[in-house]
Amino acid sequence: MFLAFVRPLLGKPLVRCAWLRPMSVAAVMCASLLSHGGAHASPAAVDEVQQLMEKGQLSAAAQRVQAQLKKDSSDVQLRFLQAVIAAEQKKYDQAIRLFTALTQDHPTLPEPYNNLAVIYAFRGEDRKAAQVLEQAIRTNPSYATAHQNLGDVYARIANEAYAKALQLDNAQKAEKPKLTLISRIATPAATASALPAPTAAAVTIAAATAPVPAPAPEPAPTPAPAAPITTTPAPAEPAATAAPPAAPAPEPKPAATPAKAAADSAAEHNARKAQAAEQERQAMKAVEKAVAAWASAWEKQNMNAYYAAYSNRFDPQGMSLSAWKAERKNRIVGKPAISVKISDLKITVNGDRASASFRQQYSSGGYRASTNKTLRMQNEGGKWRITREETGR
Repeated sequence: MFLAFVRPLLGKPLVRCAWLRPMSVAAVMCASLLSHGGAHASPAAVDEVQQLMEKGQLSAAAQRVQAQLKKDSSDVQLRFLQAVIAAEQKKYDQAIRLFTALTQDHPTLPEPYNNLAVIYAFRGEDRKAAQVLEQAIRTNPSYATAHQNLGDVYARIANEAYAKALQLDNAQKAEKPKLTLISRIATPAATASALPAPTAAAVTIAAATAPVPAPAPEPAPTPAPAAPITTTPAPAEPAATAAPPAAPAPEPKPAATPAKAAADSAAEHNARKAQAAEQERQAMKAVEKAVAAWASAWEKQNMNAYYAAYSNRFDPQGMSLSAWKAERKNRIVGKPAISVKISDLKITVNGDRASASFRQQYSSGGYRASTNKTLRMQNEGGKWRITREETGR
């Protein structure tokens, strides 16, 4: 199972990265806390610590962080680094304490929640991991890493529940005598038939039920075959035949059903949650890919691809769609090399609608501009297209 473990990278906030660390949970470390207002570590100090970590000098990195924290024990970035180092040193109890303290002191940061959940999952505490990841998502609903990790955790919980159900079923088959005894406790008639020693008691119970079949022959006294049924020995046989209907032989087997049914129900519930989380994760990836394609078409001045990123229902706000296309072509085609860089991408998906908010760094020739932008998008036949563009939000 792959869980994304958030880690600062050289003090530079990145949208994506793909570093694999040698943790047994295959931790993919990316993103940064530097984009949050609470982090105020010296860039030089952070760079030095991270470079030591990249070289595998974790002890030296830990000492450097400790020295810096003596100067400012409230520094969020350094505290986060301290917890990451502890996790990479496999000091999981210490890492849990440090990440937990960060979630308490800075409850709006999703990264400490995410990393805390990764450690819980590594230790096999999947339900704790799921609870912490759900808290991370409540803190920041657009935090894609937590959504991805939560889907993985739910999938593992579902698999384990199903495996336990199979093991339980096999155990029940192996302990058939015990389960048969338990299943018959709930039925008095079955209890009597399950105890062979006191035969006299069994006859007494049968005698209590014997009067029921006795009156049956009286309404038809004429036929000769009815006479043997009314003889004295007859009640013993009806008593013997009356016992099995009260406790049919197949009934002991369903006693195993409730436990297995509960496990199956839990597995199905978790599987549905895992499927929903996976669908949302896939949708977020598709939206991210669509945003990247839009920026790439803009950079390459490929107007066909650029227009294709927009829905026919796109609202240019104040002009017709054809007039907007002409204006965009005039502003893009033939310009000096264009660069469109996207950072701090946050995506939310709601059914077939989505929004992507990010920081846009635009440059062309000597012109530079940095703006906040939000793209409202719609899934049209499997393609996420822009229906509205908002700047400065």
